[in-house]
Amino acid sequence: MTKVFVTRNWHPNAVKLLSKHFNVKVWDQPDIPSSEQIISSSQDCYAIFTEFDDKISSEIIESIPGLKVISNRAVGYENIDLRAAKKNNIKIGNTPGVLVESCADFTMGLMLDLARNITFSNRNVIDGKWVSFDQTPYLGTDVYQKHLAIIGLGQIATSVARRAVNGFNMEVSYWSRKRKPEIESELNLRYVNDINELVQNCDYLSIHCALTEDTYRIIDKEQFDLMKDVKLINTSRGPTINQNELLNAINNGNINSAALDVTDPEPPDYKSEIVGHPKILITPHLGSGSQETFNKMAQMAAENIINVFHNKNMISEVLID
Repeated sequence: MTKVFVTRNWHPNAVKLLSKHFNVKVWDQPDIPSSEQIISSSQDCYAIFTEFDDKISSEIIESIPGLKVISNRAVGYENIDLRAAKKNNIKIGNTPGVLVESCADFTMGLMLDLARNITFSNRNVIDGKWVSFDQTPYLGTDVYQKHLAIIGLGQIATSVARRAVNGFNMEVSYWSRKRKPEIESELNLRYVNDINELVQNCDYLSIHCALTEDTYRIIDKEQFDLMKDVKLINTSRGPTINQNELLNAINNGNINSAALDVTDPEPPDYKSEIVGHPKILITPHLGSGSQETFNKMAQMAAENIINVFHNKNMISEVLID
C-alpha cells in the first residue's frame, strides 16, 4: 500500500482521512524530526505531510526516490527547497484561506494588548506588585480612531483592515507589492508606495508580508529611526524585522512596544533580552492557533495529498516558476 509520512502526531483526524487511501506513518517523538530522521522515515513514501518548521532541503528531496508530494500545513513554504522540488517533479501543497479570520482575530488581540498594557499589567499582578488602586503605571492608549499602517495586503491583512475600520473606526494605510484598488475603495484605505513614508506617521504598525528576499528585514534601522512611539505587531515571519534594531528602537523611544508572534530565531532563547523585555510581548506562533483552524489546515493538507494521488488538482498548490 502506498505510504505517507506525517511529521507530527498532532492530527488524528487528518491521519484518519489519509489512512483511507494510504499506509500512514506518524512521527511520534516529542522532538522535531531531523533531516536524517525525515529521510529514514520517508524512504519509501509517496508523500510527506509537513509543518512550517520542517526544513525540507534538497538533500531530503533527492534522498527519497518515490516522493511525489510535499503538503505543508502552513501558508508559507519557505521551509521547502522549491528548486529541488521542481527538478524532481514533486508537487507542493499549502493551506491558505482557512486561517485568515483566526489570524486577523489574533492580530487585533495583540494590538489591544499593547494598547492597554494587558499582559504588562498582568505580569505585575503575578509578581505581587499590585498593592493599591493605582492605574498610572499601566495607562495605555486607545485603538479607536487611531492610525494603523499595514505592510502587505493579502487576505489576512485585509481582514485585519476590515476589523480596524469597521470595528474601531481606525484610519488605515498600507504598503503592498501590488496595489489593491478594490479593497482601498471598500475600506477607504490609503495606499503608500514608500515604506519609509508609511511608518513615519502611524500609531500602530502590523506586518503581514510573506518572507522573501525582498522582504527580509523590510523593517530595519532606517525604518525604526523614522518611527515615533509606534506599537508594532508582527504575525508574518520573524526575519521580516531586525530584532536587534527593534530592541534599540524600544530603548530609545521610537517604538513604544511590540507584540511578536514570530521571532528570529524561532523559538528565541528564553534568557535573551527580547524575551525578558517589559515592552515586548512574545507569543509562540499562535496566529492560526484556534482549534477549528488547526484542524481545518490539517484536513486541507491531507486532501492535497489525496487529490494528487487520484490525479485531481490540489486544493492549493504552490506553483513553482
